[in-house]
Amino acid sequence: MNLLCEANGEDNLSTFMEELRHSGISKEVRESIAADSVVMMNKISTEEPEYICTPEMFEGSAIRVAEARKKWDEMRGITQ
Repeated sequence: MNLLCEANGEDNLSTFMEELRHSGISKEVRESIAADSVVMMNKISTEEPEYICTPEMFEGSAIRVAEARKKWDEMRGITQ
């Protein structure tokens, strides 16, 4: 979304993938996650930016990232 919208946002995917690697998650699982991400990015890239690059889309994305990070922390036994 950041690329399509030419926005300066955090690269959450790369950070998460690096955390998975350091946590000892298997290469197969990491590759599956990366493949799913490519599918999602391809879907986004076919849309017109005016439909994707909205404050609501960025807000929704931030919410999903926060939820995913919380679940990842819970899986690792980290509570906030």
